[in-house]
This record gives sequence, structure tokens and C-alpha cells, in this order.
Amino acid sequence: MTDGCPYAELYTPEFHRDPHRVYQRMREAHGPVIPAMLEPGVRGWMAVDYTTIIAWCRDTGTFSRDSRRWRDWREGLVPEQAGVLGMMEYRPNVLYADGAEHQRLRRAVTDSLGRLDAADIGSYTAAVAESLIDAFCERGEADILDEYARLLPLLVMNRMFGFDEESGRRFMTALADMMDAVDSERANAELERVVSAVIARKRKEPGADVTTWLMEHRAGLSDEEVLQHLVLIVGAGNEPTANLIGNAMRLVLTDSSFSDEIAGARIAIADAVDHVLWRDPPLIGYPVMYPTADVPLRNGGVVPEGSPVLLGFAAANHAVAQENAQSADGAANRAHLAFGVGPHRCPAQDFALMIATTGIKTLLHRLPALRLAVDPDELEWRTSPFSRSLTTLPVSFTPQAPSQEETPWKQPPSPPETSTSRPDDSARSVRSSLSAFLAMFRRGR
Repeated sequence: MTDGCPYAELYTPEFHRDPHRVYQRMREAHGPVIPAMLEPGVRGWMAVDYTTIIAWCRDTGTFSRDSRRWRDWREGLVPEQAGVLGMMEYRPNVLYADGAEHQRLRRAVTDSLGRLDAADIGSYTAAVAESLIDAFCERGEADILDEYARLLPLLVMNRMFGFDEESGRRFMTALADMMDAVDSERANAELERVVSAVIARKRKEPGADVTTWLMEHRAGLSDEEVLQHLVLIVGAGNEPTANLIGNAMRLVLTDSSFSDEIAGARIAIADAVDHVLWRDPPLIGYPVMYPTADVPLRNGGVVPEGSPVLLGFAAANHAVAQENAQSADGAANRAHLAFGVGPHRCPAQDFALMIATTGIKTLLHRLPALRLAVDPDELEWRTSPFSRSLTTLPVSFTPQAPSQEETPWKQPPSPPETSTSRPDDSARSVRSSLSAFLAMFRRGR
């Protein structure tokens, strides 16, 4: 954002270097809802106030999630190749649905996720984390974003949804491009190709996984609805969770008081994660709502009908944390908005928190002398208008010997579902298989 510009330019490196400075300046000029530029030529608004976001998310009569209401898009004012379209174009899934249709689709999602064995996923997450660390622990250096944070949710999601390793890698690569608004048309096509292939395989070989359970749910989802829900759920589980781990580790590595509290056990890892969700959450402006009528603002302005309103969870959370430092950052404070609020609140937050907490705890336990390998000012942020993520997070540490246990990490095609409805417990892989996957993943990136 440049001085005098009426919009917060969410796509610039300048914005991402210090977004909260921009939020504060725009909040002072415009109030709780600020004008925003998502990319050059794509205008919208961002709600940056805690109480406003809660009220608007609960007002399902005034605000719709259906992006077919987007006026500028309907009127041809948004370039057809706009990078943000991959994250904003309508899809027949729960994120874009209202009313009874939203209830039907959400029930399918919550029921399917509810069939997962949380204890099994938790132990699997810990095992995968150990294996990932084994792949670089002897080197004494690593990029813990590319080599750890971005792989851990991916591999766990593979198991939950019955993806094979190649499908998971391709999905994550395309999703990152969509979040960054990079060639979103190509990225979207790749996502749909990957998921379509998974669905076709599950038609022939159903398994004890979320993909199969969505397909079989009594809500009667069409193939297109199943596809779009997999794009949504796997995407929402991968990218934000990886960024949560990365943002938390950045804070550990750059804030000595925070790292000292963790090292001294004065703050639990789960509470440390909540601290990050208050201060630096992985989503900064997503999802998006659309007013069904003009909405007057306190300063006399108006948000026109059909305008995209980004939910600025990061801005709102940070402002509350600043204003109420003691209570907002206190132990067990879960009142942040990082997982949404109202009917569209994230249904998978428990799994996301489990993966992130386990990942951070395991990394700090295995590599206690972890330190940032560059000056903090050298860290760079991706320029997505929707997410908060570093490009890299290089670290150094005292080399460690790999763990002695062989741990499961790889998800083969799911077996036919049994009455126990548990993921296949027989999947095991030696460390060489993980190394092969990591090499393939890096070539794909």
C-alpha cells in the first residue's frame, strides 16, 4: 500500500512485511471495514473488527457465501485470468452454500469427518513427524517449511482421505499456487484432475476414508459435489495447517521470551498455538461473503450489494490481542476467530490443531537446539491476499541421530471398509520409502 492509496493492497510485499501496520492505518481512516485491492484491478472490502466479523457471519440474511453474487464478476469488470478466481469462483460445496443447502452439505462433511478415529490419526501424525525429522536430522540444517511443515499435514491428509503419495503431492503443489493467485486456472484444473482420479479409484475400491464416506453419505452428493468438497476439505486441512506450524516456529525462533516460556514449560504447546492464532494466524482474508443488499457503515460509507467482503480474521484477532494482552494471550483462551464463526465455522479444527500441535511439539523435542539460520529480517512472506505464510524457514541445529523406530507414513489405496470403519493399520514403510517421496516432492515443486 502506498501513501494516499484508498485501498489496502493485499498482494504487495510491502503489505506482507507488516500487515498489522496497514490494518491499523486503514482502520483509523475507514473504521471496522476497509477497502481492499486483492490484486491489480480486483476490488473488495475486508472486515477487520472482531465484533463486526462475528455479527456479519451470523447474519445469514444480509450476507451470502455464494460468489455468484459477486457484482463486478457478473458485470465483466474482473479479468478472466485474475489470479484470485481460483479461490473465489463458485463451487458446489459447503463453503459457497447458504440455508438448507448449506445444512445438507455440512452434515455430509461433519458426519464423514466424525467417523475418523482421532486416536489413530494422532498416533499416525506423531509417527509421520518423527520420520520427516529423521530425513534431515543428521545434516544439522533444514528448511523446516519445505521439509517438514508442508509435508506433515499432506501425509496425514493422504491417510484420512485415501490419497496416494503422488496425488497428495500434486494436490498440495496446485493448492499453493491457487492460494498465491499464481495461474489459478491451471492450478484449479490440476486440483480437479487429481481429485477426479481419486474418486474414480474409490468407486472401484471403497475404503475406510473420508472420500468413500462422502460418496456413500445419505445426503446423496453428486460426483461434482464430492469432488468440490474434497478440494475444499483437503485444501483447508493442508495449506493453513502447514502455515500455522511455520508461523508458530518463526515465533519460537525469533521471540526469545516466547521460546523461553515453552522451554521452561510455563506455556503448553497447545496454548502456544493459540497465541499464534491470536497474533499471526495462517489465514488473513478468507473466506469471502457477499452482501445481499447495500450495507451502511459507521463512517457514512456503504458496502454495495454483491461486493466481496474478505473476513480479516488476522486483523481482528491481533487487534483484540493487543487491546487485551493479559486475557487474549492467557492460557486456554480459545475465543479467537482463526477457525471462523457462525454456521460456517471450520468443522475440522480439532484435527488441524492436533496436527499442528503434534508437529511443533515433536520438532522441539527432537531438535532442542534449533535456531534460525538467517537474520529474521531476511525472512520473506508469500504475497497471497488470503494467507499468511513464509516462503522459507531455514534453520540450523546440532546434528542428531535418526530415531530407531520404523514408522508408518505412506497411505496406499485404502482397503475395503470393514465394520470397524478404521483406517488400515497395516500400512508401514521403511525410511527409504520416505526419502524417495521427499525427492519426488521436491522435483514436483
